[in-house]
Amino acid sequence: MKVIFGITLTILLLSLISPIDATPNKLKPPKPDAFCKALGGRDSDGSQIKTGACSSLVQGQLPAIEHMTSSLILQPKNEQVLNAGTNFKVAVKINHLNTGHFSNPDKEYYLLPQALDDGTIKGHAHIVVQSLGSEDDAPDAREFSFFKGLNEAADKGVLSVVVDEKLSPGRYRICSMSSSESHQPVIMPVAKRGSQDDCIRVTVKSSRNRKHSKAKRP
Repeated sequence: MKVIFGITLTILLLSLISPIDATPNKLKPPKPDAFCKALGGRDSDGSQIKTGACSSLVQGQLPAIEHMTSSLILQPKNEQVLNAGTNFKVAVKINHLNTGHFSNPDKEYYLLPQALDDGTIKGHAHIVVQSLGSEDDAPDAREFSFFKGLNEAADKGVLSVVVDEKLSPGRYRICSMSSSESHQPVIMPVAKRGSQDDCIRVTVKSSRNRKHSKAKRP
């Protein structure tokens, strides 16, 4: 009788444990849903597929409006003039993003639904610098002068990186990009809201030209 009771108790305890399939699997992509099956083509598999794919990943948890992500680039300042060929720091203040959460971009890209921690999105951020060949046309998203994922936890909401690419003279756009843990852009609960990301424009000049322009001033 004791043996039977012990077996029954063990089975009962095991039944209370969530099955493996009920928890997010960081290694396996979700099975293609009806939408992706109807469209055909390649299914998302955790890698970054440059030719396009269809993702069956659910969007996940959405924050309440008081926890919507918002960013402001603190450094450099908008329209600041920087010296060509020199390093400079980019710092961004991000509110309502629980930073330091970063899945493997080679194997787990878009495999984890957006998740919250105490109401705030778990994720990370990026800084990208693009050359502006024209002020009247959007730059090609495939081309950038500098890109860096900010994967560490923020210090009082501030993340920073040193741009060590030697930028040549010209006009540049510097943007922050906030992402969920699995690299998808953060998803907000309402359409009417402020932007979750920030961009500034800067001018890069050679130090020789900057000295020459200063000498001309009365």
